[in-house]
Amino acid sequence: MTNNLFSSGLESGNFVVTSDPVHQAWAAIEHQRQINPNTEPDLFIEIQLEGRTIIAFGTPLASLQGQEGLVSSATLKEKDFAHFEFLFNKSNQVFSINEAAINLFHSHYDGLLLLKNKLVENSKSKSPSLIMITGQSVGGSVATLFTLWLLQGLNLSKTKRPLCVTFGSPLVGDEYLRQCVLQFSTWKSCFLHVASNQDPTPQHFLARNPIGAYRPFGTFLLCSASGCACFEDPDIILEQLVKTNSQNVQNQYPNFGCHYGQILGDLRCKSLCNAFKSTKGLTDSLQASIITQLRAIDVLSQQQPVTEVDSLIGRMKKHETKLLIQKKKISDSDKKLNEMKVFMAFLEWYKKDSKQLNVGYYDMYRNQWNPRDINVNEYKKKLMNYWEDSVTEVENKPQLEGAHFRVRWLYAGTNYRRMVEPLHIADHYKDGGQNYKFGGKRPKHFILLEEWYKQKQEQDEKKKEQEEKKKQEKQKQEEKQKQEVKAEASPMKSKRENVGSSLNDDSCFWANVEEALILLKNGVSTDGDKGKLKEFEDYVWNALKNYAVSPEIFLEKSSFMKWWNEYKKIVESSSSLLDFMNNRGPKEYKEGKFI
Repeated sequence: MTNNLFSSGLESGNFVVTSDPVHQAWAAIEHQRQINPNTEPDLFIEIQLEGRTIIAFGTPLASLQGQEGLVSSATLKEKDFAHFEFLFNKSNQVFSINEAAINLFHSHYDGLLLLKNKLVENSKSKSPSLIMITGQSVGGSVATLFTLWLLQGLNLSKTKRPLCVTFGSPLVGDEYLRQCVLQFSTWKSCFLHVASNQDPTPQHFLARNPIGAYRPFGTFLLCSASGCACFEDPDIILEQLVKTNSQNVQNQYPNFGCHYGQILGDLRCKSLCNAFKSTKGLTDSLQASIITQLRAIDVLSQQQPVTEVDSLIGRMKKHETKLLIQKKKISDSDKKLNEMKVFMAFLEWYKKDSKQLNVGYYDMYRNQWNPRDINVNEYKKKLMNYWEDSVTEVENKPQLEGAHFRVRWLYAGTNYRRMVEPLHIADHYKDGGQNYKFGGKRPKHFILLEEWYKQKQEQDEKKKEQEEKKKQEKQKQEEKQKQEVKAEASPMKSKRENVGSSLNDDSCFWANVEEALILLKNGVSTDGDKGKLKEFEDYVWNALKNYAVSPEIFLEKSSFMKWWNEYKKIVESSSSLLDFMNNRGPKEYKEGKFI
């Protein structure tokens, strides 16, 4: 299987060292050091380049000593400093961060908050600049934390992702922090950590804590005098950092002696052709590419046992194969989404056919009156399986990432819910079921999709109110004219115009109809039963006033009309619904002329 695979770590590494951003990041750090060189530098400076904003973090003297340990997020919460809890997800409610980095972050919190708010506000401009955040040593660790914090405030669907580049930065947190960060699918590519095998600083915390207490995340550019390569596998990165630490054990204290400007300049000038000279004859392309990476970072030049080298290569091959499988899953997911769209299109045609039969797609499916019902049932199951998996995946993500997912997919999920849940309700009641909505029978993913949609509506309404308020404060008279125009293009008018092809806003509408039919069937023997029927009548009336139901409910053979034909015998004469049904109301509703 691996003969046709290839690891691109060497090519990625050489691409990075020949590109401008990493060199600009280091130049910003150098500039930060040169400002008032005889005094304690500020924690960060801001540099504006054409199309880029660079935030360079420095390292106050002796900021690492005695602070190599990890601080739990629970401890931070007790200290009223819970600014990273947005990283939590359903299965992970705790993580740990390096003490030195979080203390620096905490002590400069006010300034960092002003910086974050400024960058977030600037990101909303018509032409936002690319944000680069960089730092060396523990300054790089603070840069990493600040980037995470900034990402929480940015709308990545409308602005460019920031890039965090660190040099010789110690690892910032534990395995739980790594897992939390990796839950944000759009964040993983925001972090590039440059580390030389001559620099003891990245390994500083590793020697003073149990192996594995700290865990890396992001892409690591590992450098040596021979070359460089990019790695993402946390186990391989940690293993190389530990080995480097053992070679630099005589260096007790981290320092700035490793000049990354010189390292990057040398690597930029190196030729790549020699990297492949000793891999000739290898038929396994993946193994050959991995060997070139290890030679580039000066791993295979050491006197290592053959078994150890083979083990390392084997683990790297396993990691690369796993990445390929993940990429294939993403590709398959895109294909799956397109397949779901085809199924939804089929249900739309089924809905049109049922309308021509004067029955409506809910009742045609419930009564199995069409040979195509078998296909509809198959597509319903596939759609439900797909959306159940999708909703579960979102639910397990951190809240912020889940919100991003909902912005992109929520309307597709809402359309699915309104189209497919009625079919699920039909299956429930045709088999003799009752109390679908409140009896614990409703699938969870339908409930969540509905809750998320309502949250989105509330957010949109609040945003609209705030925008309207601002406009009114500026020009009241002009706003009045705008409101008159908007009234003609209101959502209600749009719903009236498109009501003929609409779905019921409430995907549980037919469950409510079924419960009302059951009440009539049982004889409406108590005042409570009468009250429930009146509640249903009011529910229908409010839905009609808001154009929230499809005109298909008025088709002659629909369950709604079955309910109405029985209910009108006992309905009060003052009923608005009775007046509507007796005076061309359904016809006017279909034409969008009602109310």
